[in-house]
Amino acid sequence: MWVVIFSALLAFFLWHTTFVIRPFNFWLMMTFNTMLLSAISFASGKVPWQKGEWSMRNAGIGIAAAMALYGVFWLGHEILILANAYTGMLPRRAENLNAIYASRTELPQYIIAVLLFFPIGFGEEIYWRGFVQRFFQIKWGKGVAFLLTVILYTGVHLPTGNPVLILAAFICGIYWSGLYWYAGSIVPVLISHMLWDPFIFVIAPIK
Repeated sequence: MWVVIFSALLAFFLWHTTFVIRPFNFWLMMTFNTMLLSAISFASGKVPWQKGEWSMRNAGIGIAAAMALYGVFWLGHEILILANAYTGMLPRRAENLNAIYASRTELPQYIIAVLLFFPIGFGEEIYWRGFVQRFFQIKWGKGVAFLLTVILYTGVHLPTGNPVLILAAFICGIYWSGLYWYAGSIVPVLISHMLWDPFIFVIAPIK
């Protein structure tokens, strides 16, 4: 339990430093963050998958899940544009979105895509679902584990003060934690996150 608490506090510190203070290159910091958290995860427990989980079925679920999540974000983006036009509920929506994509200029695009695939996408899932959610699931059951993981995953993004980024983290937290609950395996979630990250951020950004 203490490892989970310590690592969660560490994650809050790392995300605040990376997104708010930004003392170094954003992508190198995220690479360090996710490698550190995944190393803690592997060191604190067993590998979060069984050999048989690497199957065509789970791979297919992961690929389909990545495509579906991209569709969710595309639709959500269109809805936000309409809602903002009629209600003005997010007057700085475009500015918030540009702030998210601003770090795309810090490294060549192909390097960012590779880092998003591995270790960033991989490391985030190993930690948040493969370690944190799995720990809570064993201790308190799937429902509580889902709720706590979504809260923590969203919470680390709160210091950014960017409502679009926080909303995106909330949706992704629900989606990937729910997928882990449904699939009963980290493999589809890993594949989904590792594919979705470079696709939405580099290959076909939504903005």
